[in-house]
Amino acid sequence: NILLLVCAAQFILFAQFGKNKVQYKYFDWHYIQTSHFDIFFTNDGETLAEFTAFAAEDALSKIQASFDYSVNNRITLIIYNSQNDFQETNVIDTYLSEGIEGFTELFKNRVVIQFHGSFKQFRHLIHHELVHAVMNDMFYGGSLQNIISNNISIQIPTWFSEGMAEYQALGWDEDTDMFIRDAAIGEYLPDVQQLSGYFSYRGGQAVFYYIAKKYGKEKIGELINALRSLGSVDAAFKQTIGLNLKEFNERW
Repeated sequence: NILLLVCAAQFILFAQFGKNKVQYKYFDWHYIQTSHFDIFFTNDGETLAEFTAFAAEDALSKIQASFDYSVNNRITLIIYNSQNDFQETNVIDTYLSEGIEGFTELFKNRVVIQFHGSFKQFRHLIHHELVHAVMNDMFYGGSLQNIISNNISIQIPTWFSEGMAEYQALGWDEDTDMFIRDAAIGEYLPDVQQLSGYFSYRGGQAVFYYIAKKYGKEKIGELINALRSLGSVDAAFKQTIGLNLKEFNERW
């Protein structure tokens, strides 16, 4: 499953022929609030919103404990009851293909997700996207305006952000285990620095799982905080585990 983190650069959008977004229905929006979230839902979405409230608070507590960080801003969650409804969202103008299940946009740090029929998969999606939202709050102050006003220039590689989101949401799972084993045995597993596309999810997840198993789970929080203070993945690895990224890659 491909998830989308919408970054600042993606706000420069161009119309694509045949992919203009069409809204077929009127959405009657309602919302509930928890300690950290404003959760918006549409018609007949009350049960889904209540599940989201519980799952989101549970996921956030685990993410904050892992990162040793507490969010400074409330996070907005927007829930759609189906993929068809999700594809009509006007939170962003980008056309959302069927492979995209959710995204976290940086302008107001809003998480937009859809329900596919599986509460287990939905819980994973919530947890994954909230990792992006917490990282947005942690690195960028929770909004695009803050990045601009404070001249923030930290660049986080996709394998780091997506791999971290998958590791936090899943830890380790059979699908990733089979995928990485096949890539390693078949000798087509890229170096850490070259992880991209689907490998940025599964390979990135494997990187953080390896760090937790080899050096201890506390190193995950130390690593992300080092990245926050140093602004460099290579320097963060060197400070946290004593290896630069090239040296770490050889061991991984």
